[in-house]
Amino acid sequence: MYFIYLMIIINISLPKPRKECPPCSIIINSKSDYKNKIEYEWPRIKPNSTIKINSLTKVLYSEDNDYQYWEWSNREPWWLNYRSDPWTEKANWIRNYEKPIHNFESCVNDNLRYKCGYSYVLNIPKNYEKNKKYPLVISLHGDIKNNSYTLQSRSNYGKNFFVPEDDEYIIATPIKLGIDWSPNKINDVITDISSNIKIDENRIYLTGRSMGGRGTFIVASGLPDKFAAIMPFSPHHTPYSYKELAPKVSHLPIYLHHSRNDYVSSFQLAEKTFNEIKQNNKNIIFDVRNFGHSGWPKLYNDEKIVRWMLSWKK
Repeated sequence: MYFIYLMIIINISLPKPRKECPPCSIIINSKSDYKNKIEYEWPRIKPNSTIKINSLTKVLYSEDNDYQYWEWSNREPWWLNYRSDPWTEKANWIRNYEKPIHNFESCVNDNLRYKCGYSYVLNIPKNYEKNKKYPLVISLHGDIKNNSYTLQSRSNYGKNFFVPEDDEYIIATPIKLGIDWSPNKINDVITDISSNIKIDENRIYLTGRSMGGRGTFIVASGLPDKFAAIMPFSPHHTPYSYKELAPKVSHLPIYLHHSRNDYVSSFQLAEKTFNEIKQNNKNIIFDVRNFGHSGWPKLYNDEKIVRWMLSWKK
C-alpha cells in the first residue's frame, strides 16, 4: 500500500509533458475572418513590382490530406536550414537576406510549420491600376530542396511568364512546405488576394510544374468551380497517381505538357490521363516535347500558350 501511495505522489509531482503546437493558431471559417482575425498590413502595391505576403502564415489547417505523406516520409523541415526561412518580408534568400524574427509561443515546434497557411509572392503588372480588375494566375512550384537557391528560384518563378501589355495579369506564387498542394490553402490564398486587390473572378487560372503540375490536378479537382483554365506541366506521379482526379477536372480547358525524355515524372501517366480526359473534353491540348524534366520557362514565355490560357473565362 505504501508503494502505491508513493507512486501516486511521484506522479503528481512530476511535470506534465508539454503539448507541442505549430507556429499558427487562427482558424478561418468565413471571408469576414480575414479582416477580423488576421492582423496583417499589406505593403503598398506599386506597378511593376514584386511583393511578399505572409498574412496566411498565422492560419492553422489542423487537417489536410497531405499531412500523412509528410509524416510517413520522415522528411527534414527544410525551412530550418541556412537562409531558407520562407516567411521573410521580401522574396530574397540569396542577397540581402533578412532572417525573420519569430515571437513564437513557448509550445511551438517549428517542425510543424507545414500545418500553417502559405506565404506567397505576387508579381504586379507593369501598368497596374488600383481600380482595375485583373486576371489572376496561381503558379505552383515543384519540390524545394534543402538550399536557399532552390527557394529563391521557385518563389520568383513569375518573372518567367510572358505578360501581354494589352491583357496584363497578376501572378501569385505560393510557397509550399508539405509534399502535395492543398486546395484549402490555395483557396484561402485566392480569397486573401481578392480581399486586397481587384481580381476578375471569372479569369482565375492555375498552373504548375513537376510537383506543382500534379498539384494543379489536385487543387483544381478540390476547387472544380474556381478556375477558368489549368496548365499542368510535367506532373509528377507520386505519392499517388493523379490520373484518378481526371473526371473532376475534365470540364476545364487544359493545356497539359510533358516531355517524352522526362525521367523524373512519368510521361506514360500523363499520356494516359490525356487520353481519358479527351474522351469528354475537346478543350484539352497535350503538348509533347523533349525538354527532359525542365524547359518550363520556354513554355511560360511563349505568347501563344499564355494567350491560350487568358482566352478562357468561366
